[in-house]
Amino acid sequence: MSEIEIPAELDKEVAAALNAEMLGDATSASPVTTADSEFEPGKEVTGTVVNVSEEDIFIEFGPKSQGVLPRAQFGKKEPIEPGRRIDVVVERFDEGTGLLILSRKGAIQRATWMNLTKGMIIEGRATGVVKSGLELDVQGIRAFMPLSQISMTPMKDTSVLLNQKIRCVVLEVNARKKNLLVSRRKALEIEAKESKETLLKELEAGQTRNGTVRSLTEYGAFVDLGGVDGLLHVSDMSWSRVNKPGDVVEVGQEIEVNIVKIDTERGRISLSLKDTIPDPWAGVSDRFPAGTAVKARIVRLASFGAFAEVESGVEGLIPISEMSWSRIRTAAEAVREGDMVDTVVIRVEQKDRRIALSMKQAQKDPWAEVLESFPAQSLVTGKVTRLTDFGAFVEIVPGVEGLVHISELSNDHVKVCSDVVKEGEEIETRVLGVDLENRRISLSVKAVKVQEASPQQIEAAAAEPAAPPKKRKKPLRGGLSSHYDW
Repeated sequence: MSEIEIPAELDKEVAAALNAEMLGDATSASPVTTADSEFEPGKEVTGTVVNVSEEDIFIEFGPKSQGVLPRAQFGKKEPIEPGRRIDVVVERFDEGTGLLILSRKGAIQRATWMNLTKGMIIEGRATGVVKSGLELDVQGIRAFMPLSQISMTPMKDTSVLLNQKIRCVVLEVNARKKNLLVSRRKALEIEAKESKETLLKELEAGQTRNGTVRSLTEYGAFVDLGGVDGLLHVSDMSWSRVNKPGDVVEVGQEIEVNIVKIDTERGRISLSLKDTIPDPWAGVSDRFPAGTAVKARIVRLASFGAFAEVESGVEGLIPISEMSWSRIRTAAEAVREGDMVDTVVIRVEQKDRRIALSMKQAQKDPWAEVLESFPAQSLVTGKVTRLTDFGAFVEIVPGVEGLVHISELSNDHVKVCSDVVKEGEEIETRVLGVDLENRRISLSVKAVKVQEASPQQIEAAAAEPAAPPKKRKKPLRGGLSSHYDW
């Protein structure tokens, strides 16, 4: 029987048909192979759910690439519907089904020498404690966990993990030498990161949350809100002034805080403890109207006065001019921190959280009886409180000062007051006059030695015409007269 010759053109068509029948469409029949770099074992990819059964979930990565993962890796109540996007990890490619065998990202994967890859999450049982770490049994495979990879914080006793199932991450794998290095620390860090991301989505400014004080600093405290740390600044710890955070909270203490602000870009959360309690400034103007007498505790001194707490969280200012009827230079001359003092409310500015207080108005006004106590021509002894170019101020009783003009210090010409008197010195003076309205007393030292005239001399002097006063060529220093006109 002779052979039938097939034309070259037909031979090409038959060959093409046979290839198509045997191989099919290569892109549709076998879209994924273990050689595809995009789907190598251990690779993290994102796919779309296309079908869900009781045991499996089918994921699509494109029109020609599909995979399957166990339904058990999701919670029973967690809704899994077609169209949902899921992050998964490739375990291997199943040539029999043409599907990628997947695990949910973060889920424990089945461990064999064939599929073990760096970064894979597995589970093992701690079987022994050695000096440098732990030995584990991972589904029949011996693994080692270095001491530094056991926990996120140093553990004093690692034996507490013996016989426990431990979730860990593959650090290094050598199937030929049967070496497997794993890390529990990495798994804990992944869990913490996932918890943080979940919690950050739930947190909102204005929420009240329970937290645990994790650490203290000079400027506040860091509070663990359940995987996310927030900063509780010292200024937000109490409505009262706080000297140091340790005065209010301590490490390990559980507290309720209010979320003030969330900075997602910088990953910072600002917290407040004082916002969880009523604002003590609410209704202050009703509780402490002007003129109210109130006891206050001095909390701190300033160059311009002292701050005093009238009730917890409410402070007022006592200006230095309102601390004493006597002249004082510093607040420390009148009060000390911790002193309880009597005050009177001068003014309340609730919007600006300010209260002005006065100590001297809570005391008797020493000027009230000056006219009766110090009539003109009476002799008084007082202490020199300060010297000026034009005279010396003398305190004759606490809160009442008089002025001895430089021209009244001596019968002789005086260039500077310090030539005649010194600050702190007690001197005897004569009252020349009192101006109660302006709270001024005119005193004289040189008039002390002048004897008072008898009644007869006063009558004789009154009968004579008064001589006109001599005009001074220059005004007295300080722009003041040596005495008041009466």
